[in-house]
Amino acid sequence: MASWFNMNIKLKEKEYSCKYTSLAVTEIEYPNCDSDGNILKKVSGKFEKGYFINEETQQKHDVAFKLIKGNVKKKFSGRRKEINDTKIVDSGESEDLLVEKEFLLENEDLYNELNDSNIEIKFGAWFGNGYKAYRVYVVPSKLYKGFCMMKVGRGNKSELLGEIIREREDLTDLKSKLDSIQMTADKVSETKIEDLLDI
Repeated sequence: MASWFNMNIKLKEKEYSCKYTSLAVTEIEYPNCDSDGNILKKVSGKFEKGYFINEETQQKHDVAFKLIKGNVKKKFSGRRKEINDTKIVDSGESEDLLVEKEFLLENEDLYNELNDSNIEIKFGAWFGNGYKAYRVYVVPSKLYKGFCMMKVGRGNKSELLGEIIREREDLTDLKSKLDSIQMTADKVSETKIEDLLDI
């Protein structure tokens, strides 16, 4: 459930009473497992190193994997350095991405190609070790000529807005707002991170 806060904004002698709420990605937790897919419970160490245990067999494990869609998966390692699976998308699609990280990407030729063609590119990536896969958009900067911005996130604003609006029953035009957001979500959500990375 969304937490709402009040804010009054004054513009040209008129005051607007607004509500605002944070947009945040819902974290998906995958169960820990051993290499055979048996569920493990994490045991935190106090004076010793933590470990994982199979509660049925009481077997201890120093390392655990994650059970994702019924398959045992190990962590990503390092950073993705070679991108060969980019998808070209219309300029502006990245506006629906709930940006969690943003990077400056330097390559003037790429900037010119994207800017002149009025397109963006997207691909899947990970940063460091772990199980978090991200959707990445490379966008020519409107403010910094010659530079691209790399927008990184795991969720879409349209999905979250739909959930928030459903929670608010006091909106008179609820159906039209939901329909509008759903149309955006349908258009943008054609490619999901699961389609870009094997997770």
